[in-house]
Amino acid sequence: MAYKKILVGIDGSAQSDKAFETASALATALSASLSLIWVVNRDRGMDSSFGVSEDFYQDQYHQVKDKLAPYIEKAKKLNIDVTGEALIGNVKLILARDYPAEHGIDLIVLGNTGLNAVEKLVIGSHTSYVIRNSAVDVLIVK
Repeated sequence: MAYKKILVGIDGSAQSDKAFETASALATALSASLSLIWVVNRDRGMDSSFGVSEDFYQDQYHQVKDKLAPYIEKAKKLNIDVTGEALIGNVKLILARDYPAEHGIDLIVLGNTGLNAVEKLVIGSHTSYVIRNSAVDVLIVK
């Protein structure tokens, strides 16, 4: 099977940078398009427990949108058909189901852990959720 639409979850960690590099190489080799997303995880528990406001999420959104730009530019320099989006929501659901279904993604590429220190204790809760719940192939980069 030749992949045509590759999704990469970006979070600024070294692992997601490796996932981006791997996905870029695959996109080039397969003439596939690349979709980069950086999700500001909306945690309803944080909302209610700590009174996190919508302003917090909007601030995070604008920060990650700016941080995503260099990845997009790097892919463009490699002549990859690339799109990039910053999103606010449940990172697990967006990566595993929502975004792939809405955009015809046939491969998801993720780093094996992200920035959250607690998640590094296991493969990464977001990564393991995507592996278990995605309807498309998932490539985990170490």
